[in-house]
Amino acid sequence: MSKASKKRQKLTQEELKAENKKLRNEIAQGYINKEDSERIVQMLSTQNLIAYAIVLFLPPVGIWYIWTRREKLHLNDSSVYLWTFVGCVILYQYIRHFVLGG
Repeated sequence: MSKASKKRQKLTQEELKAENKKLRNEIAQGYINKEDSERIVQMLSTQNLIAYAIVLFLPPVGIWYIWTRREKLHLNDSSVYLWTFVGCVILYQYIRHFVLGG
């Protein structure tokens, strides 16, 4: 048999159950652990959402706020860099639009 026909071959009930069990184990191992889920919940707290809004509407203040309180906000380095980048882009657009009249 060729590879394509082997893939199309139907599995027996026992093989199907074994394959399903194997897939369930792989999926269970792939789920995020408790620490990651806690960090996600903390990153979506009201305090963090307010900090993100400050970055969006008052970029200089928001960038400073995120950098000085990153431990309290439970932000990892990549999140701080991302929000700093977002704030810088918005600040650039403010300057371009309001100061330079673009």
